[in-house]
Amino acid sequence: MRNTKRILRNLFLIIVVVMIIWLVVEAGMRIYLEAPLESGFYGSIPRHSVSQMQKQYGVQVTSGKGWTHLGWIADPEKESYRIVRVADDQPIEIGRTTFGSYLWGGESGTYQVWAKPANNSQAWLVGEVEVIANSESSPIYVPHIAGDWQELFRPQIYGFYINDHTVFQDAEGSWRLVGITSLSNGDYNVERYFAVGVSQVFPPPDGMDEQEPLASFDELAWAPHVIQAENTYHMFWSPHELHQMTSEDGISWENHRVTMSAPMHKFFRDPMVIQVAPGQWLLFTIARGAYFSQVDVYQSFDLEGWQYIRTALRSSWGSERNSPFASMESPFVIEFQDHYYLSLTYNNDSFFWPGILMLFKIWPDRASYNQTLVFHSDNPYDFGTYSGTENSPSLLTQLETHAPEIIHDSEEDKWYLTTAGWPWVATLTTGEVAIAPLVWEPGQ
Repeated sequence: MRNTKRILRNLFLIIVVVMIIWLVVEAGMRIYLEAPLESGFYGSIPRHSVSQMQKQYGVQVTSGKGWTHLGWIADPEKESYRIVRVADDQPIEIGRTTFGSYLWGGESGTYQVWAKPANNSQAWLVGEVEVIANSESSPIYVPHIAGDWQELFRPQIYGFYINDHTVFQDAEGSWRLVGITSLSNGDYNVERYFAVGVSQVFPPPDGMDEQEPLASFDELAWAPHVIQAENTYHMFWSPHELHQMTSEDGISWENHRVTMSAPMHKFFRDPMVIQVAPGQWLLFTIARGAYFSQVDVYQSFDLEGWQYIRTALRSSWGSERNSPFASMESPFVIEFQDHYYLSLTYNNDSFFWPGILMLFKIWPDRASYNQTLVFHSDNPYDFGTYSGTENSPSLLTQLETHAPEIIHDSEEDKWYLTTAGWPWVATLTTGEVAIAPLVWEPGQ
């Protein structure tokens, strides 16, 4: 009897010691990773410029079927905001917020945003707008991979693989791919410029031709994304800061700058930008809260001044992965038939050991490297909460691909999906970017 009690007591002590060691290592890993990262004034607009920009832009509106969004330049350190709807000449408060964003599914009418200073001085009108609501509904579509993967681009000179990437057409009509690479088989510490592939047709039967690399500034260069706004191309990339360059033709790039050096949340990376209305853009980026991974949204009215406005996709209890450095990667948002679809590659398992194993190029579950989740929303601001594959209403489907781009060839009206990844872990490719046809089928 005494021996049994002694064994149980020793077993209990061993379990306690193991748990303490586990917690210490886990906390130490998170502190080590977070310590060098900065977070700041929730965006890239300097404090001294906020007041001027508030007056310049007032309140901006975006809307769609069943939703309306009010956006403005905010100063959360000094103000909070009241949203008022004016009906029959009577102001009715419908909500309050801290950041420059209010998502509403209500009626048409006149809407006002009032700033309430924290020092209790007089409230002032940020702006007043007329909203015409659209209550129509439309079907949801589900994306499906509709064919085999074929090679799109494999660098041979300036790198040996492509990971996260962007695909676009330049001013001459050529298709371009810009993506992460290095002269290794996938060492993220030496990824400091982007490989470039070019083709006249898309997809090219023999793959893209390699050109000289971009963004070689002797610092980490991850996850490029290119958009065209009027006659200017803009390239964004990370990590932990928002880098940017501009181009008149999408070929020659200049004016490199760090647009945002201290984002709202740490582990900021993989930026992706869409235009939601004339003069209004949203930047999607992964991040991590106190523990859970998430996708944040920043708002801009000029592609230079960015402000955090909300979290587009949260994760919570039930989510399978919450790495110390975030598990939601490569967010990509696209509008299709009046609905919005957010894809993200969901990997980097929870706790400390996956990060340690990665240093030795060990990925225990290689299939998870290609798990991409696709979420649906009526609007581009809120894709709900991810609580696991069986308990997330906004989760639409899963695609077997890594860091994909969803590409629409408007001339041919054809859709494509890409996949890529480090050669030492990828199972769908061996270093190249591959492409497959994509189709949209009616869903529920």
